[in-house]
Amino acid sequence: MVVIPATLGFSGWGPARRLPLALAAVLALAWPGGAIAQESPELDPDQVLDYAWLYSRADDAIAFTDLGLEAQSTNILSIPVSFWMRRLPCCGNPITPDIEGRTFGVRLRLTGVIGFAAFDSISEFDINSVDLGAILPGIELLFKTGERSILRPYVDVGWGATSSSETTLVYGELGLRTEFVWGWKRWELGLEPRLKGGYAFTNIDNVDLGHVTISAKMDARYPLGFQVGGQTPDVGVYFEPSWFPNDIEVPTSGGEKKSITSQYEVGATLGFRFLAPMLCGLFRMPRLGLGYRFGDGTGGWTIKIGGDRVIRLPLP
Repeated sequence: MVVIPATLGFSGWGPARRLPLALAAVLALAWPGGAIAQESPELDPDQVLDYAWLYSRADDAIAFTDLGLEAQSTNILSIPVSFWMRRLPCCGNPITPDIEGRTFGVRLRLTGVIGFAAFDSISEFDINSVDLGAILPGIELLFKTGERSILRPYVDVGWGATSSSETTLVYGELGLRTEFVWGWKRWELGLEPRLKGGYAFTNIDNVDLGHVTISAKMDARYPLGFQVGGQTPDVGVYFEPSWFPNDIEVPTSGGEKKSITSQYEVGATLGFRFLAPMLCGLFRMPRLGLGYRFGDGTGGWTIKIGGDRVIRLPLP
């Protein structure tokens, strides 16, 4: 399973969006565990692609996912964007008199999801292999509960379809993300408990219609001894366990189903402390990460572009 998360704080659809999307696509295709390197048996796509949990937004992220399932190698590309409607004095927003001291913010969310069959080389990619598509608009509320903590409830509701099984569905998801950040000497420590649940209303009856995910990401970051563009880069490590209380059932190569009850992700990240420098004057450089996700017979590499938390601390 390969996941590429990224958080983009842009306000429009210009070159600032196209460049990171292109970068994510190149990395996804070139990654050894990703689309180019995969060989797997062909199965009926509706065994995998109709599962509601595939539509869930991946950590405010551009996410390229090789599902890493025994039965089928299916790739999912998730492209989320966010638009500030009511800004908070954090996450790179300029602290102007009108937002200074503000504790409540609003962001609009929009996620596009594309699913397609794996291929061995770029030349073999066929647009007809795209089997799944979805558009999920939503809204996120941000409540600062302190200088180093925030609550982020959200709701997404959208429409999806698969071509192979002629399935259409309406998917809705409700979730809560929280952030708690501490400083210890020159370290920045973070804890991000998360809870989300989604449900799909569909015209077929052989799929999992709902899912619940509980996770808690923990990370530690340390600044490096130099600056880039006037900002201090840092390196970090993270661990994120996830649990599925009602299990997620996926097919096996023998045509049976297996249950996934938990997954774990460990990895390292490289970014900037507090504020990243501007890249080409268009957007701030995203945080990069590399990890490995495993659990209950599934597993694979994780590549991340962005996806940083809202609360960040300046150097002491």
